[in-house]
Amino acid sequence: MNNDERYALLRSVGEECIQENELRNLIAKKPNIRCYDGFEPSGRMHIAQGIFKAVNVNKCTAAGCEFVFWVADWFALMNDKVGGELEKIGVVGRYLIEVWKAAGMDMEKVVFLWSSKEITSHADVYWRMALDVGRQNTIARIKKCCTIMGKVEGTLTAAQILYPLMQCTDIFFLKADICQLGLDQRKVNMLAREYCDVVGRKLKPVILSHHMLAGLKQGQAKMSKSDPDSAIFMEDTEEDVARKINQAYCPRVAQAEQDVTDDGAPVATDDRNPVLDYYRCIVYARPGEAATINGVRYTTYEDLESAFVKEQVSEAEVKQCLIDEVNALLAPVRQHFATNAEAHELLEAVKSFRKGGAASPLAETQLPPGPEKPHACMWMPALLKVPLDVAEAMVEAAKSFLAAHPDGSVTLILPDWSAVASDEITGVEKDISAALEVNSALLHSYGLPAAVKIVKENDVILANSNDYWVGVISVGRKNLLSHIEELYGGEVKNAGQVIAALMRVATALLLSASHVISTSLDGQLNTLSREYTKERIECLQTHEGSIPPLHRPDAAPALLGADDVLYLDDGDMDIRRKIKKAYSAPNESANPVVAIAQHLLTFHGPLSIERGEANGGSVTYEKPEAIAADCGSGALHPADLKAAVSKALLERSAPSRALLSGPLKKSLTVLRNAEKKMTKKK
Repeated sequence: MNNDERYALLRSVGEECIQENELRNLIAKKPNIRCYDGFEPSGRMHIAQGIFKAVNVNKCTAAGCEFVFWVADWFALMNDKVGGELEKIGVVGRYLIEVWKAAGMDMEKVVFLWSSKEITSHADVYWRMALDVGRQNTIARIKKCCTIMGKVEGTLTAAQILYPLMQCTDIFFLKADICQLGLDQRKVNMLAREYCDVVGRKLKPVILSHHMLAGLKQGQAKMSKSDPDSAIFMEDTEEDVARKINQAYCPRVAQAEQDVTDDGAPVATDDRNPVLDYYRCIVYARPGEAATINGVRYTTYEDLESAFVKEQVSEAEVKQCLIDEVNALLAPVRQHFATNAEAHELLEAVKSFRKGGAASPLAETQLPPGPEKPHACMWMPALLKVPLDVAEAMVEAAKSFLAAHPDGSVTLILPDWSAVASDEITGVEKDISAALEVNSALLHSYGLPAAVKIVKENDVILANSNDYWVGVISVGRKNLLSHIEELYGGEVKNAGQVIAALMRVATALLLSASHVISTSLDGQLNTLSREYTKERIECLQTHEGSIPPLHRPDAAPALLGADDVLYLDDGDMDIRRKIKKAYSAPNESANPVVAIAQHLLTFHGPLSIERGEANGGSVTYEKPEAIAADCGSGALHPADLKAAVSKALLERSAPSRALLSGPLKKSLTVLRNAEKKMTKKK
């Protein structure tokens, strides 16, 4: 074929093409074009998936393309198909492949790739991209894509939000040039093209969407698997085919171009004739095919439609011809499953699954074995600057847990992947990793016990990526999206945050946690681990507030500045400046400086005040109450207390400043550049 002929053959596959000029450019410039379609192994295959798909695939390969089928077993799991059991889903997938082989699909240039196997084998590449797609899209945008699963808002599980993110990722992961799916998949395919704009990718996937075959009953815009008489199925008997077509709705109306919604779904109308739709998509879609009725050979669909509308042929004659054509197409499939032992066994297994129930309820969820000894997990905040109050509370929480559980352990998790998904800092993994490295090292310098193990989320995921992501999906299946949004306080800025919440639970399970330690920055996220494990995992909360903001208690939030908070990475000048400016009035027993002084005394030993004899002489405080009493009475002046607090903070932070000017210098440079990027973004 020349390029024009190749274009014409490929274009005939799609009812809609986005964009036609890009398709022509592909044909002209790329020698090896890759088409892609994905399918959920979810039960019976109807004729549109079987015969119509085989016809379209054969056209694509005849035009010189390779066709990749993505056997979406993990997607079927997310969508709770076949009882949510991967083993059964796999059996259904193998059955569907056998159907296509028997239906005449030319397998020479067709490749079947199983999502579970391919994703697990390339977890690093795949999931990084999926999480990036999530962070680049609002939750509202992803919700719009969920019509691909027939779901409406309010019924969506968190796992079903992962579905369009992964389907978008599949396109790039599989290096697809053409997305050859149904018209109802338009929105998620457009999501991929929009993602190209966001990340600056010039070559976008061409969307070549095939027609959605109508249901056989009146007003059915497309076939429904839940209504057996809505469609012809690939395993239907000759009697089934005859009965369904004879009962089919068949008005004598010329078929106008079908209206579709923004989602790409066909609009129901009483003018749609499913019998004629079958002729157009099943009979005449095959190159060179024709229909013969009463000795008259109708070489084009248009000729047949015109003859029927003008009453030149009867409804019974049109239906009988279609019955004969469909049965002739299904005969090799019936023969294959009757004579091939392996295919027959697969079919019988699939039939048996239909008698089963829905996906396992939460009570039956199989959890990994619990820990033999107490083990607490806590997450390092993914921030450029971690408030000192939060850091000190984390140190004390780890110490308290180890003291209460001498045989226990604590793990500090660096959420390098989930922080990318949540678009923390710049959303760039290099910047996030630098922040986590710096702040976890500083936390050690502030007294985090050496016994606390530091683990990167990246290492947890890649050590057992299959179990990890199946765990993420399982957690998502058991939680409505609305519940995850509630845990975030009702505000979810992007779809990646939803996945990040599920990842926390999967991480805790793989690390065999018995407890999770939460800071104020975690909000309610860690309660998801407790809920999912039916309280097998306990939630502990850090005790913060002993190092409060440095402003007046009644100051308006809009007036607060960077100098109102002490941070883990504060340098010498930062500490001196902030304490000097901190609010602390005479004759007050409670204010920010008093609170910090009491914290230093409680956790780090006596606090010494150095002053001249004329001002009362030097004094050492050993009880927090004594500091409050002397500040309230005026015996301890705010300036003297500030000097002592500054000195104590400088002594306490000396090891961290040494790290910042030494081993952490390179990572600190990355953070400063990230801070500049964030400032420009604002």
